[in-house]
Amino acid sequence: MTVIRTFTHDSVTGVKVGKYNLADNSTVHIFCVGETVIDTGPPNDRKSVARYFEGRSVRQILLTHHHEDHSGNAAFLSRMTGAPVFAHPLGLELLREGFPIRMYQKVFWGSTPAVSPEPLGEAVATPCGHTLVPIHTPGHSPDHVCFLEPDRKWLFTGDLFLAPKVKMFRADEDLTGHLKSLKTILGYDFETLFCAHKGVVENGHGMLEKKLAYYLALIEEVRGMHAAGRTPGEITRALFGKKGLVGYISCNHMSSENLVRQCLSCSV
Repeated sequence: MTVIRTFTHDSVTGVKVGKYNLADNSTVHIFCVGETVIDTGPPNDRKSVARYFEGRSVRQILLTHHHEDHSGNAAFLSRMTGAPVFAHPLGLELLREGFPIRMYQKVFWGSTPAVSPEPLGEAVATPCGHTLVPIHTPGHSPDHVCFLEPDRKWLFTGDLFLAPKVKMFRADEDLTGHLKSLKTILGYDFETLFCAHKGVVENGHGMLEKKLAYYLALIEEVRGMHAAGRTPGEITRALFGKKGLVGYISCNHMSSENLVRQCLSCSV
């Protein structure tokens, strides 16, 4: 069932879209700061995106990273509105040339059509008078960025947050990068998170502190269990239970064992 729900928080507006409403990460929030759009939603729900932006003025499109649920309608929305697309330099080639996705990703979100973005600069000025500062936060993906509005203390986090305690990792995620990015972002002053999957999250600084503390405690626990002779599979079952539906559907591309293995291999 397609989901479309509009929202307003302070002067940030937007829409929640997704072909399926099965979990937080199966839907995506597209945020609008005036005529500046942050992320574009999954390509298999293009009709909802088109319906929301019909008649609306868009001057620029910013991507937090290249994954299909965030970049999937960038090419379409750029053609529809004439707005340029901007992304981190590490994501430019992936967005221009295309990137492989697995069958479960294609089913849940669809494949991203090629788009030719411009590289993000040190700051993005919006037509409505805000300044959005891109902050490189790799871990979820090498090209991941957050956008900070320092005057209003807003932080648009893409997939950096998701939840204080995550139970699964993609096979291509890097926990070392996550830890460094969380420590980096916590050096900034912000209050409200705009999470691509959770939506608006108050006490944003505190919530990201909780996430960092969770990772550090989990690493210690996993390594202690491993030192006692337990295998990654045994640790996973003890901490997170049996493999869930997502693990089977994704052929372990998204699983709790990926997180456990990252806890063992990461640099703290």
